[in-house]
Amino acid sequence: MNRIHYIIIGALALLLLICGFLGLKIFSPLNTDEVLLRVERGDNAGVIASKLSDAGLIRSPRLFRLLAKITGADRKLKAGVYKFGGKINLLRTVQRLQGGHSHSLSLTIPEGLSLYAVLHKISKSGLADYDSLAAVANDPVVIKRLTGMDLPSLEGFLYPETYRIELGTSPEDILKIQTTEFFKILTSAGIKAQADSSFYSKLILASIVESESMYEDERVTVAGVYYNRLADGMKLEACPTVDYVLEQQGIHREVLSLADIAIDSPYNTYVNPGLPPTPICNPSISSIQAAYAPQKHDYFFFQADRKGRNVFSRTYREHLQKMADLPSRVEKTLTKNTGK
Repeated sequence: MNRIHYIIIGALALLLLICGFLGLKIFSPLNTDEVLLRVERGDNAGVIASKLSDAGLIRSPRLFRLLAKITGADRKLKAGVYKFGGKINLLRTVQRLQGGHSHSLSLTIPEGLSLYAVLHKISKSGLADYDSLAAVANDPVVIKRLTGMDLPSLEGFLYPETYRIELGTSPEDILKIQTTEFFKILTSAGIKAQADSSFYSKLILASIVESESMYEDERVTVAGVYYNRLADGMKLEACPTVDYVLEQQGIHREVLSLADIAIDSPYNTYVNPGLPPTPICNPSISSIQAAYAPQKHDYFFFQADRKGRNVFSRTYREHLQKMADLPSRVEKTLTKNTGK
């Protein structure tokens, strides 16, 4: 085999590598939230590629522009609202420019998001802007109309689920869809919220339980710990209530500092006794059921292990011994005795 043959084989191998790389970029699906993108008059494929890249909906703006040119999609752009995202590959994303305007959007609200986070997620989708949604979610008249209760906000009532929402749906109707689902789920679980004077307190506790445990089977145990602490006059000292305060300030911490847990806020359960004034997230039905039927036990403390589960303790001394071998959400310098 002479040198020419080696060159040809090398070139073919390189060509195959390039084709494989491009094929992966073009046909490998990217799983993202669906969002609405408005194509203005005069926008070209380059402008759209930049918008999609900024939103994390495509891997390569340059390849998007190339495919748009090859398929002719860049010559058929019309002003309007288009839906992008979902589990689709780059070619399908380009083809959506040729498929006409969108009429609805799939919106997934994960369990345990705060009202603040839910409204930002809706806003990011393009269905409605954050300020309009926040105005509705904090309007006493609207809240009364959607929940039948006199409450400060819709925190806790926007049920985590995947929704199909029509374009042009008003901010109030978007939140109505979620609150309607919330009460539907409660009814199917045999919970009559409006007839239970303690329902809101249970919802607040359920939101803390949701934030403390990702495993449904241990939520009843977590709920039991908090009921034990409340009955014994102890502060809840729940890290997620501090996270809730920090989130409003755009702060996220893996480990809370001593300054964090001393924040002056009615939501800080390290400082204030009892429950916070409102839920701190929108919980799943399993957390609400845990608040209604907590496990009976004599645990007063718990700490997350390295796998995301919680380790429970009966006494503060036992709790400290277990904490020594586990990662903590609070600075290790915290040694205050807060229990038995």
